[in-house]
Amino acid sequence: MPLFRRRSVPDAVRAVALEPGERRLGWGLTTAGEAVLATSAGLRLPGRPPLPWADVEKATWRRPTLTVTRVSRVEGEGQRWQLELADEDELPDVVRTQVTGSVAWSNHVRLTPSGGVRLVGRRRPGQELLDWQLVHDVGTDPDDPQVQAQGKALVEDARRTIG
Repeated sequence: MPLFRRRSVPDAVRAVALEPGERRLGWGLTTAGEAVLATSAGLRLPGRPPLPWADVEKATWRRPTLTVTRVSRVEGEGQRWQLELADEDELPDVVRTQVTGSVAWSNHVRLTPSGGVRLVGRRRPGQELLDWQLVHDVGTDPDDPQVQAQGKALVEDARRTIG
């Protein structure tokens, strides 16, 4: 008798069309029977276009709910999805691994005269250079010209020194 058995993949999961070269890494089913897939390219949520891993700010798992937050200019203000899963297979672990793996570099910087920003270098499939994101602290105005100038300088410096 084998020690490990592969679970059969539900029809709802198999029915999700993947792009050429995209691989299914993990899956879950919502309580409504809709498929949630973690793939090599990103997260596929019911009724939504694929969400690339580099666009996920945070994902949390508290059984039975997977909460996914999209990156935005201000920390925690991105679009958020809460999915109640009836079956999660390995989805929460795969999502954590993929989101963490997309972050190549991260550093929080205090701005002058106040506020702060997290500079994040993310890996995107097919791109050699990192994708640089600025995620401002709550209370820091990303539209303030002084904040924008400091952010631009941080990104330029990161591109020059890190890639």
